[in-house]
Amino acid sequence: MFTIDAAPLPAEPAAVLAVLAAAGAQAAVRLNDLAAGTGLPTGHIGRHLRTLERDRLARFAAGGWQITQRGTRLVSATTQSAAAA
Repeated sequence: MFTIDAAPLPAEPAAVLAVLAAAGAQAAVRLNDLAAGTGLPTGHIGRHLRTLERDRLARFAAGGWQITQRGTRLVSATTQSAAAA
């Protein structure tokens, strides 16, 4: 089992990461699509994307945002722990 040394994400960055995870690791999600998927203003999403990028959970590539392998593991671990509770 993988462990990730990261504090739990607040609700808004977690929502942005969830939309990236739902799109898949190979998909490049644009800012407007993230806004539509989360219901957050684009300014908030930009700030959260910078946080996710700093924590190596997301990256900008191929003209859009993608979840990293580390981000995928975090989402998976969070989902598993929520299902166990």
